[in-house]
Amino acid sequence: MPLDHGYLLFSALSARIPELHEHPHVGVFNLRGDGSTGESLHLGHGSLRIRCPAETIPLFLGLAGGRLELVGRSVTIGAPTVRAMEQVPRLSARLVTFKHSLDEQSFRATALRFIEELTGAPCTLEVGRRRIVTIAGKKVVGFGLELSDLSPEASVMLQEKGLGGRRHMGCGLFLPTRADVAEEPRHARPAR
Repeated sequence: MPLDHGYLLFSALSARIPELHEHPHVGVFNLRGDGSTGESLHLGHGSLRIRCPAETIPLFLGLAGGRLELVGRSVTIGAPTVRAMEQVPRLSARLVTFKHSLDEQSFRATALRFIEELTGAPCTLEVGRRRIVTIAGKKVVGFGLELSDLSPEASVMLQEKGLGGRRHMGCGLFLPTRADVAEEPRHARPAR
Protein backbone atom coordinates (compact mmCIF):
# COMPACT_ATOMS: atom_id res chain seq x y z
CA MET A 1 0.00 0.00 0.00
CA PRO A 2 1.39 3.48 -0.76
CA LEU A 3 2.24 5.51 2.35
CA ASP A 4 0.21 8.40 0.92
CA HIS A 5 -3.12 6.56 0.64
CA GLY A 6 -5.75 8.65 2.49
CA TYR A 7 -7.52 9.78 -0.67
CA LEU A 8 -7.33 6.30 -2.21
CA LEU A 9 -8.79 4.72 0.93
CA PHE A 10 -11.67 7.19 1.11
CA SER A 11 -12.39 6.59 -2.59
CA ALA A 12 -12.51 2.82 -2.02
CA LEU A 13 -14.81 3.23 0.99
CA SER A 14 -17.04 5.63 -0.97
CA ALA A 15 -17.36 3.07 -3.75
CA ARG A 16 -18.85 0.66 -1.19
CA ILE A 17 -20.76 3.34 0.80
CA PRO A 18 -21.77 6.14 -1.61
CA GLU A 19 -23.56 8.16 1.11
CA LEU A 20 -20.26 8.52 3.01
CA HIS A 21 -19.75 11.92 1.33
CA GLU A 22 -22.85 13.17 3.15
CA HIS A 23 -21.30 12.59 6.60
CA PRO A 24 -18.72 15.31 7.36
CA HIS A 25 -18.24 14.07 10.94
CA VAL A 26 -16.85 10.72 9.79
CA GLY A 27 -13.05 10.48 9.87
CA VAL A 28 -11.04 7.75 8.18
CA PHE A 29 -7.59 7.22 9.70
CA ASN A 30 -4.69 6.23 7.49
CA LEU A 31 -4.11 2.50 7.53
CA ARG A 32 -1.66 1.18 10.08
CA GLY A 33 1.01 -1.26 9.10
CA ASP A 34 3.65 -3.62 10.36
CA GLY A 35 6.37 -1.59 8.69
CA SER A 36 7.24 0.37 5.61
CA THR A 37 9.85 0.20 2.91
CA GLY A 38 10.43 3.36 0.93
CA GLU A 39 7.03 4.55 -0.26
CA SER A 40 5.07 1.39 0.68
CA LEU A 41 3.28 0.24 3.81
CA HIS A 42 2.85 -3.41 4.80
CA LEU A 43 -0.62 -3.73 6.30
CA GLY A 44 -1.17 -5.52 9.57
CA HIS A 45 -4.15 -6.88 11.47
CA GLY A 46 -6.56 -4.16 12.63
CA SER A 47 -5.34 -1.62 10.11
CA LEU A 48 -8.60 0.18 9.30
CA ARG A 49 -9.85 2.68 11.89
CA ILE A 50 -12.86 4.95 11.43
CA ARG A 51 -14.00 7.70 13.81
CA CYS A 52 -17.73 8.31 13.59
CA PRO A 53 -20.76 9.33 15.63
CA ALA A 54 -22.66 6.36 17.09
CA GLU A 55 -25.63 6.90 14.77
CA THR A 56 -23.44 6.31 11.68
CA ILE A 57 -22.01 2.95 12.84
CA PRO A 58 -24.65 1.00 10.84
CA LEU A 59 -23.21 2.49 7.62
CA PHE A 60 -20.02 0.51 8.13
CA LEU A 61 -21.40 -2.84 9.34
CA GLY A 62 -21.90 -4.03 5.76
CA LEU A 63 -18.13 -3.83 5.21
CA ALA A 64 -17.44 -6.72 7.62
CA GLY A 65 -16.15 -9.75 5.75
CA GLY A 66 -16.01 -7.81 2.50
CA ARG A 67 -13.14 -6.44 0.46
CA LEU A 68 -11.91 -3.02 -0.58
CA GLU A 69 -10.01 -2.54 -3.81
CA LEU A 70 -7.06 -0.18 -3.37
CA VAL A 71 -4.43 0.44 -6.03
CA GLY A 72 -4.95 -2.95 -7.62
CA ARG A 73 -4.89 -4.81 -4.32
CA SER A 74 -7.73 -6.39 -2.44
CA VAL A 75 -7.95 -5.67 1.30
CA THR A 76 -10.18 -7.88 3.46
CA ILE A 77 -12.25 -6.15 6.15
CA GLY A 78 -12.75 -8.08 9.38
CA ALA A 79 -15.38 -7.76 12.08
CA PRO A 80 -15.59 -4.28 13.61
CA THR A 81 -14.72 -3.35 17.16
CA VAL A 82 -16.43 -0.31 18.68
CA ARG A 83 -14.44 1.73 21.20
CA ALA A 84 -15.39 4.78 23.23
CA MET A 85 -13.13 7.83 23.27
CA GLU A 86 -10.83 8.23 26.24
CA GLN A 87 -10.43 11.34 28.38
CA VAL A 88 -6.66 11.59 28.22
CA PRO A 89 -4.50 14.69 28.78
CA ARG A 90 -2.37 14.08 25.65
CA LEU A 91 -3.45 13.55 22.06
CA SER A 92 -1.59 13.35 18.79
CA ALA A 93 -2.49 13.54 15.13
CA ARG A 94 -0.25 12.21 12.36
CA LEU A 95 -1.29 15.05 10.06
CA VAL A 96 -3.34 18.24 10.44
CA THR A 97 -3.98 20.62 7.54
CA PHE A 98 -5.19 24.22 7.46
CA LYS A 99 -5.63 26.39 4.38
CA HIS A 100 -2.75 28.85 3.95
CA SER A 101 -0.66 27.31 6.76
CA LEU A 102 2.35 26.14 4.80
CA ASP A 103 5.09 26.86 7.35
CA GLU A 104 5.44 25.89 10.99
CA GLN A 105 4.88 29.40 12.36
CA SER A 106 1.57 30.03 10.55
CA PHE A 107 0.46 26.45 11.28
CA ARG A 108 1.14 26.87 15.02
CA ALA A 109 -0.78 30.16 15.19
CA THR A 110 -3.75 28.72 13.29
CA ALA A 111 -3.81 25.54 15.39
CA LEU A 112 -3.76 27.50 18.66
CA ARG A 113 -6.59 29.75 17.45
CA PHE A 114 -8.80 26.84 16.37
CA ILE A 115 -8.13 24.83 19.56
CA GLU A 116 -9.05 27.84 21.69
CA GLU A 117 -12.26 28.40 19.66
CA LEU A 118 -13.24 24.72 19.80
CA THR A 119 -12.44 23.93 23.43
CA GLY A 120 -12.38 27.34 25.12
CA ALA A 121 -9.22 26.28 26.91
CA PRO A 122 -5.50 26.60 26.22
CA CYS A 123 -3.19 23.61 25.94
CA THR A 124 0.45 22.86 25.24
CA LEU A 125 1.10 22.28 21.56
CA GLU A 126 4.07 20.62 19.85
CA VAL A 127 4.28 20.81 16.07
CA GLY A 128 5.70 17.69 14.47
CA ARG A 129 7.08 16.81 11.08
CA ARG A 130 5.93 18.61 7.93
CA ARG A 131 4.19 16.23 5.53
CA ILE A 132 2.80 16.52 2.04
CA VAL A 133 -0.16 14.40 0.96
CA THR A 134 -1.88 14.07 -2.39
CA ILE A 135 -5.62 14.62 -2.46
CA ALA A 136 -7.42 14.47 -5.80
CA GLY A 137 -4.10 15.02 -7.59
CA LYS A 138 -3.18 18.12 -5.56
CA LYS A 139 -0.37 18.41 -3.02
CA VAL A 140 -1.51 19.47 0.46
CA VAL A 141 0.88 20.56 3.21
CA GLY A 142 0.30 19.68 6.84
CA PHE A 143 2.12 18.93 10.08
CA GLY A 144 2.00 16.34 12.81
CA LEU A 145 0.59 17.71 16.06
CA GLU A 146 0.80 16.68 19.70
CA LEU A 147 -1.35 18.31 22.36
CA SER A 148 -0.89 18.02 26.11
CA ASP A 149 -2.35 19.48 29.31
CA LEU A 150 -5.86 18.91 27.96
CA SER A 151 -8.88 18.89 30.22
CA PRO A 152 -11.07 15.77 29.95
CA GLU A 153 -13.73 17.80 28.12
CA ALA A 154 -11.24 19.33 25.65
CA SER A 155 -9.72 15.90 25.00
CA VAL A 156 -13.05 14.36 24.02
CA MET A 157 -14.08 17.45 22.02
CA LEU A 158 -10.88 17.35 19.93
CA GLN A 159 -11.29 13.62 19.31
CA GLU A 160 -14.94 14.11 18.27
CA LYS A 161 -14.52 17.17 16.06
CA GLY A 162 -10.92 16.88 14.88
CA LEU A 163 -8.93 19.88 13.73
CA GLY A 164 -8.48 21.41 10.31
CA GLY A 165 -9.91 19.82 7.19
CA ARG A 166 -9.84 16.64 5.16
CA ARG A 167 -10.83 14.22 7.92
CA HIS A 168 -12.26 11.84 5.32
CA MET A 169 -8.67 11.43 4.10
CA GLY A 170 -6.97 10.88 7.48
CA CYS A 171 -6.16 14.49 8.41
CA GLY A 172 -6.93 16.21 11.73
CA LEU A 173 -7.83 13.01 13.59
CA PHE A 174 -6.52 12.62 17.15
CA LEU A 175 -5.70 9.56 19.22
CA PRO A 176 -4.21 9.19 22.70
CA THR A 177 -0.44 9.48 22.46
CA ARG A 178 1.58 6.28 22.44
CA ALA A 179 2.90 7.12 25.93
CA ASP A 180 -0.66 7.25 27.30
CA VAL A 181 -1.56 3.98 25.62
CA ALA A 182 1.56 2.34 27.09
CA GLU A 183 0.64 3.63 30.57
CA GLU A 184 -2.80 2.00 30.53
CA PRO A 185 -3.07 -0.67 33.22
CA ARG A 186 -3.25 -4.22 31.91
CA HIS A 187 -6.37 -6.16 32.79
CA ALA A 188 -5.72 -8.71 35.49
CA ARG A 189 -6.27 -12.31 34.53
CA PRO A 190 -8.65 -14.29 36.68
CA ALA A 191 -7.04 -16.67 39.15
CA ARG A 192 -7.30 -20.37 38.35
